Amino acid sequence: MQKAHNLKEIIRYFDSQTPLTPEDAEQWQAFYTETERNEIDHIITALVSSPIGHKILFGGHPGNGKSTELNKLVFDERIKQQFAVIKFDAKELLDVNDIDITELLLVLSLKILGFADVCNIKPDNYFKKKFDDLEGFFRKKLKVEEVRSRLRQSSLGAEAKISLGAKIPLVKMGSNFFAKIRGQHEFRKLVRKTYRPRLTELVDFVDDLLIDIKEKNSSQEDILLIADGLDRAPIEQARKLYAEDGHHLSKIRNASLLLTVPISLIHSTSAVVIQGELGQITTLKNVRIKTRTRQVDEKTEKNINILEEAVRKRIEDQSLITSEALTMAVQYSGGVFRTLIDLIYQAAIKSAVFDGKQISLKDMQDAVNEARINQKRPLTRSHWEMLLEIDDHKKFLTDGDEKRLELLRGLYALEYINGEEWFEVSPLLQDAVEEYRKEFKSTSKKD
Repeated sequence: MQKAHNLKEIIRYFDSQTPLTPEDAEQWQAFYTETERNEIDHIITALVSSPIGHKILFGGHPGNGKSTELNKLVFDERIKQQFAVIKFDAKELLDVNDIDITELLLVLSLKILGFADVCNIKPDNYFKKKFDDLEGFFRKKLKVEEVRSRLRQSSLGAEAKISLGAKIPLVKMGSNFFAKIRGQHEFRKLVRKTYRPRLTELVDFVDDLLIDIKEKNSSQEDILLIADGLDRAPIEQARKLYAEDGHHLSKIRNASLLLTVPISLIHSTSAVVIQGELGQITTLKNVRIKTRTRQVDEKTEKNINILEEAVRKRIEDQSLITSEALTMAVQYSGGVFRTLIDLIYQAAIKSAVFDGKQISLKDMQDAVNEARINQKRPLTRSHWEMLLEIDDHKKFLTDGDEKRLELLRGLYALEYINGEEWFEVSPLLQDAVEEYRKEFKSTSKKD
């Protein structure tokens, strides 16, 4: 990623869907902003101190920097000295809105094979036979050749390319197979119908393959599997993957696992079951820019400066955004990086449409108003009542677990932790909550 020299480049580079990636260490470190959150340090300490096979679940609000923090982990010298890291983004390979343990295990298999291929590791004949069985299944029952011809004519195939190498037959089929998995529900149903009865066999295959690769890898490093993007799964899919089928993942003992989980799952009753099955959930805290009483203290002022720095690091010409516009973006972000980047992006578009040369306060006000309207649209009366409750008490009091999880996943309500836990209404909605309060009280009096 480069720094923005004009508004068009701000629009191009402020893409909230693309986290900083560790492809170039110097470039990544130039853009990365340290937030003083230490959750990743806790995870690193646990991984390097625990026996192989340790499992960690990592969650937090959407867009609060989990992917960037995971990329920071990949750079850490303690991790590099002990592990060969195999990291992938599940949402690029699978439909995370309809995900099953079968597809996740198949992705793990393909990614491990890809790692072996890159390292010029030739698996034993036992695995070659397994490869042939799987390849035969893909070719015959799933008609992979027919899939290939169709995918050549669609954009889906191009979007789903996977850099897995080509020495192992099954690996060559990876991109087409997962393009189909991600794109067609009927195909997923067929895969699940075939592999559900073979899950134990598939887990054993993954685990045995890990042993074989480690023994043949000249560095003899342990393997760390990192699956990002699983935090995008809806609550019901996440429950099924982790609470109902998590015991299959727990049987993978020859690699350590780090998997992301959605914030809604962390706050559901299933979290206790999952932690008993797979291990502790580590939650990445949001960056506090106000105290519980909505004041600014020394710590929150420092956090505000950190968020402003994160924006300025992406801009070469600092005059492209006024200090007032940047301050407003930070305040309305609630400390969530994705919201901050989205506000900068939308304000840049609004300025560019009118041939502006910089993001002004008016541009940012327009971006905030638009974001507020978009966030308000799906809310029902019960949602507003829960937001009023949060505004008054800084916590959820009423029943309505699903509504609560919807508010957390949609960034309508934000969780903050500073020795104690409290919840806050998104800054984008605080004025709207006050408006609803007046309307609600007025309606109540009439009733």
